[in-house]
Amino acid sequence: MVLFRGDIKCKSLQRRTSISVILPADNIHFLQDTEEIVPQPYKTLYLLHGLYGSDDIFLANTSIQKFAEDNGIAIVIPCGENSFYVDNMKAHAYYGEYVGQELLDITRNIFPLSDKREDTFIAGFSMGGYGAIRNGLKYSENFSKIGMISAALITDDIADYVSDGNVLRSRDFYESIFGDLDKLKGSDMDPKALIENCGDVPDIFMACGVDDFLYEKNVDFHEFLKSKDIESEFIEAPGEHTWEFSDRHIKEFIKRLVE
Repeated sequence: MVLFRGDIKCKSLQRRTSISVILPADNIHFLQDTEEIVPQPYKTLYLLHGLYGSDDIFLANTSIQKFAEDNGIAIVIPCGENSFYVDNMKAHAYYGEYVGQELLDITRNIFPLSDKREDTFIAGFSMGGYGAIRNGLKYSENFSKIGMISAALITDDIADYVSDGNVLRSRDFYESIFGDLDKLKGSDMDPKALIENCGDVPDIFMACGVDDFLYEKNVDFHEFLKSKDIESEFIEAPGEHTWEFSDRHIKEFIKRLVE
């Protein structure tokens, strides 16, 4: 396994930003005197962190690094700030364009990653789960599978929020991200609207703990998918909004990518 951490310069954000990249290379087992060679180019998962996170947070809080090695898949983790991975025109911070297209172009130019849709996947935890469904649908020509772990599917509700000192409940905060919240429904930041307008919906995997504060929103979205005759896998399991739950179910998603 090889781990790269560094900065890249991107047009979408008009600045440098950090990424972490896990490659299933150099699988040398010194004690057993064996070596496993994973064929290139690699299948690739673009993995999005949650609110308050950064590109190294999965490395610190999950065992994803070892799991990627064991399953022969590359993982690219960008830094999304608190952007919800949408395009903020006023700030010229096009995080959706970044993770949906430019990041793929940049990392494929640097690393031996497959450029095939069937080998390219997007997933995330919490805010990153929202970012995965939003950009997995908006850029559906690039991704064949979407993984949503405890996804922050809040776009149906935040127009009703009021100003609050807590970021999670602050209308001002969400307006700084999404713009006019009264225009959010039906826009390209509304996952349900994107489903309606997506010609080739990627395979969708969902997981959420039954004690998670986002559980009902995930159930609602899964029911919406069923109402549109869109097949998806939804794991409802004991658990809250924790790294333990995220670690366990991101691994479940990866298992499906390498079958």
